Amino acid sequence: KLADNDSVSGIVVQLPLPKNFNYQEILNLIPVKKDVDMLSELSFQNFSDGKSNIFPPVVGAVKYIFAENKIGIKNKKIVLIGKGRLVGKPLSVWLTNNKSDFYIVDRKTENPAVFTKEADIIISGVGSSCLIKEEMVKDGVVLIDAGSASEEGEVKGDIDKKAYKKASFVAPVPNGVGPITVACLIDNLLEICYHYKWKG
Repeated sequence: KLADNDSVSGIVVQLPLPKNFNYQEILNLIPVKKDVDMLSELSFQNFSDGKSNIFPPVVGAVKYIFAENKIGIKNKKIVLIGKGRLVGKPLSVWLTNNKSDFYIVDRKTENPAVFTKEADIIISGVGSSCLIKEEMVKDGVVLIDAGSASEEGEVKGDIDKKAYKKASFVAPVPNGVGPITVACLIDNLLEICYHYKWKG
């Protein structure tokens, strides 16, 4: 009903859903022209094929952080921690489309420090508190933390704060990627409205 309602400009399904729901079937009910989170299979395929005028919000946030801080990804060794639907998967598509040199570390990776120690840029979106330790990163690394977990009432990122002192740049948790991702979601809504509703 919301998809067919002209007064509704964008639809977001807050994840995770209860386990008895088929979340992808529900996300696929959102039409491309209202999918501000880009989580339907069609919206994501359009993004993967370079046919979308918007980006998944976390991709938009990371792009913005890199651009604002003049952080280049060309000829850099990038390690992407995790390949989840909201962070790792869309970022891997974006990095692939930009012909970036990157490696994905997930729970099956043996000795992930072998890869993180060589990385010029580490982007993590797992949601596992302090997964990346100080000794796992090199001096001058760029740290982009897009994962968060609540631990004893405190929100912590994937990257241990002790690792920050070795970095040339940090997008921390909290107050790093998260707020910019929300801004990118709103920007997507405005772009969708312009493209589908106001342009004509």
